[in-house]
Amino acid sequence: MVIAKEKILHLLTRMPEEIDVDEVVDQIKLTAKIEQALEESNQGLGQDWEKFKKEWLKEDGL
Repeated sequence: MVIAKEKILHLLTRMPEEIDVDEVVDQIKLTAKIEQALEESNQGLGQDWEKFKKEWLKEDGL
């Protein structure tokens, strides 16, 4: 998982002056995962949304 330094700096500037280190790391990881998922989706590597919903609802018993 890779994230640009600019993205990290942007996240840091939006955070409070004092923040728990774990929260910072969690936000960085979450942002990187979202960017990775968006990139995979743009490349057509993601699952079709309608198919996913049908499978999810079927598993949930709805």
